[in-house]
Amino acid sequence: MSITMRHGLVDQTEKFKKRVASQDTSNYRIAHRNELVVGFPIDEGVLGFQTKYPAGIVSPAYDVWRLKAEADCHIPYLERYLRSTQARRLYASRMQGAVARRRSLTKADFLKLEIPVPPVDDQIRIAYLLGKVERMIVLRNQHLQQLDALLNSVFLDMFGDPMRNEKGWKTGSLDSYGSFKNGLNFGKAEAGVKVRYLGVGDFKGHAKIDEMGTLSYLDLNTLPTPDYFLKDGDLVFVRSNGNRELVGRCLVIYPGSESVTYSGFCIRFRIETQMLNATYIVHMFRTPSIRRALFQGGQGANIQNINQKILAALPIPLPPIKLQSDFSEIVNRIEGLKLEYRQSLADLGSLYGVLSQRAFKGELDLSRVPLSDTAQQELPPAMYNDVEPIATTPQSIFLPETNLVHEAMENRERIKDLLEFWLEAYRSQLGSATFSAQSFMSAAQFRLSELHSDDDFALGSKEYEHIKAWVFAALADGRLLQVRNITEQVEKGGPIFGNLVELKYGART
Repeated sequence: MSITMRHGLVDQTEKFKKRVASQDTSNYRIAHRNELVVGFPIDEGVLGFQTKYPAGIVSPAYDVWRLKAEADCHIPYLERYLRSTQARRLYASRMQGAVARRRSLTKADFLKLEIPVPPVDDQIRIAYLLGKVERMIVLRNQHLQQLDALLNSVFLDMFGDPMRNEKGWKTGSLDSYGSFKNGLNFGKAEAGVKVRYLGVGDFKGHAKIDEMGTLSYLDLNTLPTPDYFLKDGDLVFVRSNGNRELVGRCLVIYPGSESVTYSGFCIRFRIETQMLNATYIVHMFRTPSIRRALFQGGQGANIQNINQKILAALPIPLPPIKLQSDFSEIVNRIEGLKLEYRQSLADLGSLYGVLSQRAFKGELDLSRVPLSDTAQQELPPAMYNDVEPIATTPQSIFLPETNLVHEAMENRERIKDLLEFWLEAYRSQLGSATFSAQSFMSAAQFRLSELHSDDDFALGSKEYEHIKAWVFAALADGRLLQVRNITEQVEKGGPIFGNLVELKYGART
C-alpha cells in the first residue's frame, strides 16, 4: 500500500498515492510502521512517522529511519516533539549560511539535534495529554466542515440547482438589479492617508465580513472617490488571482460607519432592488454549477480572471424574497454556531501551545495522569476517523469506505449506486433513531469531501431525488417503517402519539 504522507506524515493529498499507483514501484523505498520518513531540506520535504500501514511505499528522495530502541522512545511523543514550536526553534538555531536564508534544515544538521527524552511513562503521558487536545481540535474542524455542507444542502433543498433551475424560478441578470464597479488600483510608493482595505486574501473562509478590525490598512496619496468605498450589503467578487480556486469567490461586507475600500483585483456589486438578498447571492455563487458556468464564461478551465460581463451574463434565479430572507436567517443561525466553533478552535490552539511548551520543558506535573488513562493512546490528528458528527445523524452512524466512491467521482452517473449503498448502511445503524434524508445528505456530503478532498462535487437536487426514490422503495418493502411520533409519556395510560410521521428502521419483509 502506498503512503500519501497522511496518518503521521505531512499531508500531500491523494496525488502522491495516484502517482505511485500508476508507476513501477521497484525504485521506491519501503517504510514500515513506526519508521521515521524525512525529506530534506525539512521545510521543503516531509517529516513524520509512518504509523498506519505495516509497510508502505515512499519516494527514494526520502530517508527512512528506524529507532534503535523503540522501548526507550514512545513514537507518538517523538512525533509531536518533532513538529513542535520548540523543535522548530531548534531547527532554526542549526540553520547557517545559505541554509538559513532558505529557512530549511539539512540532513547533517538534523542528525546533530538533541531531543529531550524523559522516562517512557512520562512520554506516554505527554502524548496522551496533547492527543486529547488534538482530538478536540479535529472535532471542531470537522464540525465546521459539516456546517458548511449543511448550508449547501439547505440551499439546494430550498432553491434547487441555480443553473438547472428545476424549480422554475424567474431569472434575471445581476446588472438588471444592481451595479458593478472594479476595485482600486494604487502604487506601492503611495503614502499620506490610510484606509481600511479588502484584499483577495480576506476572502479565504469568509462568506461575510462584519468586523473591520480583521482588515489591513492601505497607504494612499489621497482618499479615493466615494464610489470606491463599500457600503453595508455590498457583494465583492475576486476578479483575478494566481490561485484559480479564489477566482469568482464572493462575500458580503457590512462596514458600518468605517471607510473601507477594495482591491483592484476585485469587483463590487451593489444591490439596488428589493428582489435580491445578499446572503442568497453569496451562497448561490458557492454552488459548483455556478462556478463551472463562471469558468466557461471565462473561456475554459485555465481561467485566472473574470469580469463584469461574465458576471452579468449569468442567469440568476429569483425566488420569492421571503424565501431568500428565510434562508438568510438560517445562515445567520449556522454562522453563529461556526463563530462559537472558531473561538473554541482559537482557545484550543492556545491551550495546545501552552501544554506543548511546558511538556517539552519538563514543567508539567505528570503525576496526576494515571497511566491507566492512556491505555487507548491518542494518535496524531490525521489518524482520527471516528470523530462524532454534529447532531444531525444518530451518534453511531458511519458511512463506510467503498470503491463506489472512486467510481462515482469518475462517472457521476454512478452516484446513485453510491447513495443507495450508503443509505443501506445508514438504515441498518438507525436503531431507534429517526431516518432523516437531510441528515443523511449532509453526512454523505461530508464523507465525500473526506474521502475525495480534491474533488468539489456537491450533492444537489438530482441526488435528493435518488434519496427520495430509495425511501419510497424502502417503505414499500418494509426496510423503513412509518410511525407516529411520541410527544410525551404520561404516568398512566402509556404514550401519547403526535400527528407527525417518522421513518424508522424496519426489517425487510
